[in-house]
Amino acid sequence: MSQILDQEKVNEFVDRFYDRLMKDDYYINMFKERNVDIEQLKNRQRTFINRLVSEETTHDHENQVKDRHSFQIAPERAEMWFNNMKETINEMDWDSASKGRLIEKVEFLLNKMVK
Repeated sequence: MSQILDQEKVNEFVDRFYDRLMKDDYYINMFKERNVDIEQLKNRQRTFINRLVSEETTHDHENQVKDRHSFQIAPERAEMWFNNMKETINEMDWDSASKGRLIEKVEFLLNKMVK
């Protein structure tokens, strides 16, 4: 499979997504309570999204998601997170096929984490 987005576009997307999350009190508090290093999280996310858009979604992606998130996510929280991600994707200046494929891949993996 050919890469649907280059690293520069992935970086811009991740920055915008986390900028969006950091305007929401829920995420601000969650990251603070968990002592999350946002820059480290963004760097991991950039690498993960780049791999995701460069390859077929595989069990390796599923395993990575499960390893990083050993907890289950409540459906309403997953929906909230995914809606923020979709809004960010849809704001990006990408072709609709690339947007659709990324949304589909993320939704597939997110469903593996939902209770």
